[in-house]
Amino acid sequence: MFYRRGVRQLMLVWGVSLLILLGLYRLEVVIPALHDMIVPLYWIVVGVTAFMTLRWLRARSTRDRRGSDRRKAARRSDASTTEKP
Repeated sequence: MFYRRGVRQLMLVWGVSLLILLGLYRLEVVIPALHDMIVPLYWIVVGVTAFMTLRWLRARSTRDRRGSDRRKAARRSDASTTEKP
């Protein structure tokens, strides 16, 4: 399902979002009068997290897209080994 992609970026997004949500909750507990102002921030953080998660999970093809590279690998390696005067 993940096509050899690491989950580090996804875990980072979820971790940062959780820390922000915990910070907002702590602020709401300390200052209850801010409840009406903080509720939209909860939705914004949840929305951004969902968006970033969906981008990470977006559909990818199983085929190797770089397999048919139109540039020749031999030319690239020859160009990197030639000496310039």
